[in-house]
Amino acid sequence: MTDQASTPAPAPATGDLAATVADLTRRLARLEDREAVRDTWLDYCHRLDAFDFDALADVFAEDARLEMDGLGPGLDGTYQGRRSIVDDFYRATGAPDPENPGALRHMTGHLSTNMEIDLRGDEATTLAYFFEIVDDSLVLIGTYQHRMRRHPDRWRFAFLRISVRYRARLEVGSVKGQLLGPILDRPV
Repeated sequence: MTDQASTPAPAPATGDLAATVADLTRRLARLEDREAVRDTWLDYCHRLDAFDFDALADVFAEDARLEMDGLGPGLDGTYQGRRSIVDDFYRATGAPDPENPGALRHMTGHLSTNMEIDLRGDEATTLAYFFEIVDDSLVLIGTYQHRMRRHPDRWRFAFLRISVRYRARLEVGSVKGQLLGPILDRPV
């Protein structure tokens, strides 16, 4: 009995080989695009959790738009342009820092999952879910909807809708987390 998986397929005719290579090239490019879209999404989550706002800005196109729904008064709404998204929304989401009066303390942890990606040339739309803990006690569960565009150096968000579907306060005492930045600064 022979192992069919280890038996090489017969070589295609010359015309078929060119078609096969073209098909494989197209399929590989699609897989690479899907991974690049996923990388942009993961960069967003990691940079946000590390509060690296300069690097976070890089995942947004200059003319990007963010729609926030369900976070709360004062933050819900539409933010237009990379600088407004980072400066007016993300930098404003911290809680007062008890160790630095007047400063904000940013602390989040994301678990993002179930991403669906629909590629259409140089644009992609996505849907993903998130579970986030903010400042040790606020739990947010919701969805991300992205429209991304291919740029010469990477895929970037042209549009991001964040919809908080559930929110709750943790009712446990003595919950204290660690900032991600110092963890990431240690060598592996």
